[in-house]
Amino acid sequence: MNWTHALLVLLLAAFWSSCSSERWIHPHKKEQQLTYDYNACERDIMNSMTTAPGTAGMVSNRSVEDERVDKCLYKKGWRKIEDK
Repeated sequence: MNWTHALLVLLLAAFWSSCSSERWIHPHKKEQQLTYDYNACERDIMNSMTTAPGTAGMVSNRSVEDERVDKCLYKKGWRKIEDK
């Protein structure tokens, strides 16, 4: 395999991975409930950052906040699946 084949394989892999998307599902709730639960999780995280900034609010990085919201949604029964 020469370098052009390797580059082509790498580019195709990057393209295919970018075509997939993720969505949240819940066994008992409808998709409209996701917005309510997501906002509740976000609100809880923001409240914890203002009431206990030494523990919850040490990092104000958006990816860390997204991770916290994801964990909260998992606790509420939501699961993220990948659509292809």
